[in-house]
Amino acid sequence: MRPTYWYLARRVGQAFVVIALAYTLVFFVLNVLPGNPIESQINSPENPISAEDAEVLIAYYNLDKSAFEQFALSVQRLVVHGDLGFSLTSGKSVEHLLFSALPSTLKLASTALLLAIVFAFGIALIAVFAKAARIREAARAIPAAFLSTPSFIVGLLLLQFFAFELGLVSAIRDEGVRSVILPAIALAIPVSAPIAQVLIQGLQNASGQPYVDVLRSKGLTENRIIFRHVLGNGSIPTITIVAITVGELLAGSVITETVFSRTGIGYLTEQAVRNQDTPVIQAVVILVSVIFVVANLLADLAYPLIDPRISLTPDKKVVTA
Repeated sequence: MRPTYWYLARRVGQAFVVIALAYTLVFFVLNVLPGNPIESQINSPENPISAEDAEVLIAYYNLDKSAFEQFALSVQRLVVHGDLGFSLTSGKSVEHLLFSALPSTLKLASTALLLAIVFAFGIALIAVFAKAARIREAARAIPAAFLSTPSFIVGLLLLQFFAFELGLVSAIRDEGVRSVILPAIALAIPVSAPIAQVLIQGLQNASGQPYVDVLRSKGLTENRIIFRHVLGNGSIPTITIVAITVGELLAGSVITETVFSRTGIGYLTEQAVRNQDTPVIQAVVILVSVIFVVANLLADLAYPLIDPRISLTPDKKVVTA
């Protein structure tokens, strides 16, 4: 088997292990430890369930069986039938709830990721290559300020200024692209901070390498050296941070979607946690795990495309030639 195929197969296997462990942990934490949410929902005096409905829930979720039998049957439903169960609060299938909420979150997260990358690259270029020392120092302080700024504070300020004072965007209605920009900015600002910090360090190291002096001696302009050579080499460590950022975007969407009244995965998660809707929580964990491991896998495979000196081998993740 060729090295690339071997590495890809191993990474895909590791991804399945991570997803399986995440599902197993969440299942036993939510369903086995004292205070089983499904049993609590059946026995709740505030939302009484008829004896017939209770029997259906007990039979479907196998509450009359041992914990390991419940887990085995749950995995069988998921793997064989793709069945994630039904919401304990709405009664709708979890697949329907996920696929209804996912497009909104993907639109928000992808826009926020794009803005975070733009912010990070702009800050890093100024922090490393600006001619004035004061400007460079000011740019270096921006990531720390962004990192310490909660996204909900930024979101509330953006809503106050653009929605309530200027009236440019509705705080309630979905107006397409305009309704995505403000929450994406609120989500992108804290996320861009670690990307900028790593990128600043990478660009500093790359700009101090001997090949930069060689390129200058050949008469290349500073802009060509920066954007054609230094930026490519200096941004390699940033790829891993960008992949990890995907998880932060999904986590941050819980608060951001609540502030901006968006009905995405974040809002669905918040409602599920509040109502102890375990099937929905488990499904969200699976979805987030899949997205996270796929993003990291794509990041690993992107290294050789950015730097030809890096190649994949069966023994090591990446090797610099």
